[in-house]
Amino acid sequence: MDEIYLSSSLIRMNYHELATQPLDYQQKAPIGFLWTVRFFIDIFGVSEQALRLFSLICGILSLFLFIPVCRYFSDEKGALLGLGILAFSTPLVFHAVEVKQYQVELLATLVVLYSYIKFHERNTYADLLQWGFIGALVLWFSYSAVFVLAGIATGLSFYRIIKKDWELFFKQCIPFLIWFLSFGMNYLYFTHKHAESKWIVEWFDFYKNFMPVPPHSLEDLKWYALNLYRLFDYPLGFLWNVKWLLVLPLGFLFLGLGLLYQCRQNFLILCFPFFFMFLASALKLYPLTERFWVFISPILIVILVRGYLWLMDCFNSLVLKILFTLLLCSGLFINTIKYVLYPKDFLGHKRSFQREALATVAEKFQNGDVVYIYWNDLPGYKVYHKIHPDHFTTIEGKDYRFLSKDYLSYLNLLKSDFDGFKGKRRVWFLYNDYYKTDIGDPIGEPAWYYEKGADPVLKLLKHLSTMGKPQEVFNSFDVKIFLITLKNR
Repeated sequence: MDEIYLSSSLIRMNYHELATQPLDYQQKAPIGFLWTVRFFIDIFGVSEQALRLFSLICGILSLFLFIPVCRYFSDEKGALLGLGILAFSTPLVFHAVEVKQYQVELLATLVVLYSYIKFHERNTYADLLQWGFIGALVLWFSYSAVFVLAGIATGLSFYRIIKKDWELFFKQCIPFLIWFLSFGMNYLYFTHKHAESKWIVEWFDFYKNFMPVPPHSLEDLKWYALNLYRLFDYPLGFLWNVKWLLVLPLGFLFLGLGLLYQCRQNFLILCFPFFFMFLASALKLYPLTERFWVFISPILIVILVRGYLWLMDCFNSLVLKILFTLLLCSGLFINTIKYVLYPKDFLGHKRSFQREALATVAEKFQNGDVVYIYWNDLPGYKVYHKIHPDHFTTIEGKDYRFLSKDYLSYLNLLKSDFDGFKGKRRVWFLYNDYYKTDIGDPIGEPAWYYEKGADPVLKLLKHLSTMGKPQEVFNSFDVKIFLITLKNR
């Protein structure tokens, strides 16, 4: 559904509108990402493939760019292991075909790290300007790149000061200043409109997606442990069975050893991005959950690989080395095999079945039928109607929740929707059973609609059953369909 929310603007708006108007459903995305996807839509037409193409290209480029990055921070063996983790992590595969900017942000991190490798020891003005412009451009495609760029600027500055390399310290202020100016321009003209969304902050805060600093309770302390555990599942993709967690302490061990092993110049470069990310989260500027870790996953992998290599050097036994490697990578391989054999299970909690639901209606729709789209499923319907135009008669349900004082008054207002049933034989009733609220709604309001223990849509279905016999014809994770054969009206 998040993809649908963003696709609504990408399909509907032109380049100027994407740059100057708020996106539908309070969505946020860098202007470079928006314009590039819009360009592919203009070239290839409105389709899921066009919407997903930019993410796919970035996913493929990430594999190639991660090789020299991982090789620099480790060695050839480390690059092979790191590439394997990046390629087989099912969450990262998912984001490589998603109509969202997270795979682009992962590539942005790799571009920033690669440019650091290439330019951080150079002192010619031409190289420093080139480094500056690369980082400046990346900021227009990735919000999170600011953490990596700020981390590199801070870490490298500390290193130059410690080494008393004043000439290079002052010269490298040139690219750092270019990055700062680019960030300032981007924020002034585009990003500030998204950063100031009060509802988004309240929503993430309600679901405890911001880092509690300082922790004030046991629940706050649990946040740290829980999110560290979740990292190995999403975005790294190591876990494959909750009951089988042997890989978890192994992953913790490798991460810890990697941090210790990086206690040189690169330690500052790789750790300061985390510092700025955590600082932003503590200030409630950046949530930390699932997809928001994706951009920093290459750094996590690099640190983990360094710890792995250090420990492997301590063993002379080839059997032990193979055993540790298989244990660490078992989840990657098992999840990959599982999802290849059962693709419908691929990150099931992320999937929406809007397309399948509408395809079911299109296939079985008959003359004399009408399709009633409940208000909470309209975003998906409107987007797919533009991607795959349908020819069935549709009633788009209106949202009367905040105009009603209770369910009875709500039903009275819905009668204007039901008037469209007159003269019809059957009604296809589509609703979303997962997204029961709307973007921007105060959580749990109106209270009468979200009364504890009551399902408002089932109440509506019960009312519709007085008009005819309902039959469930489609039942998915989110979208559900009931076909109601109307009584003679």
